[in-house]
Amino acid sequence: MHRNRHAQTLSKPATLSGRGLHGNLPCTVVLRPAERASGITFLHTPTGIEIPAASEFVGDCSLATSLTKDGVRLQTVEHLLSALMGLGIDHLTIEVDGEELPILDGSAEPWVRLILEAGIRPMAIWPHYMRILKPVEVRRGDKWMRVSPWNGLRLAYTIVYDNPFIGRQTREMTLTTEKYTRELGLARTFCLESDIEFMRSRGLAKGGSLDNAVVFGANGPLNESLRYEDEAVRHKMMDLVGDLALLGASLEGFVEAHCAGHALHVELAKAILADPTAWTWAESEIGARPRKLFPQGLPAAHPIPA
Repeated sequence: MHRNRHAQTLSKPATLSGRGLHGNLPCTVVLRPAERASGITFLHTPTGIEIPAASEFVGDCSLATSLTKDGVRLQTVEHLLSALMGLGIDHLTIEVDGEELPILDGSAEPWVRLILEAGIRPMAIWPHYMRILKPVEVRRGDKWMRVSPWNGLRLAYTIVYDNPFIGRQTREMTLTTEKYTRELGLARTFCLESDIEFMRSRGLAKGGSLDNAVVFGANGPLNESLRYEDEAVRHKMMDLVGDLALLGASLEGFVEAHCAGHALHVELAKAILADPTAWTWAESEIGARPRKLFPQGLPAAHPIPA
């Protein structure tokens, strides 16, 4: 995915506001273009604390992915990260003035639209890719995930729910930007109607509604319609793309997931990083060819900085 290109950031800043799914508190997010190789970094503007989008900073993963550092916690980061990874954004600063990113319509599509409206700008550096060399697997009971070598990024996800309108759903695809925007980015978060009371008893889903989530009841979805027949498993795959951003680079491998979720997504990312024999860095395919990226160019023997 995204192999034949330079590293990318946004062409101009972009802003979006909304309320969090779990805390129902307002939050404004500003996406600021990067001028150097900084990766994806969150900046909590009230405190000035920067939190890289990296697995080592992951906190609680109950129903969402959160990042924590120096007493600051940012919740529900996965949908924005998914949109950034799906569109191939490598370097960006994300300014956040609240504790939870806006849930918007429950999918990554509003973030995708915001990014495309701001424009995507190539940078004068090559992106790095994490290429899987051997299988890595994590398990929790009957839940498991595995990543194996693959040319590109391929995802296979299976979910099983005790609700006849979800049931068992499986989807597999090799991911491209076009497939992401068409087949995953629009898929909304979902839950069972029977789980809502429990979530709210734990102080979660305070901002949840049929405007930002698909709710499956005993007689079917409470929403007017689904965006896809298998919207539930597609949303899980969209979440997975966002959680894989916590590796710190785009992944090249075949990722399989069975009844997984945010916690297992992050566990797999940590397991990959913990085994340096399981992966290697790879540059963009065009990075191997001499290119004049700067006005005066660079000597052929001078390495272009990453």
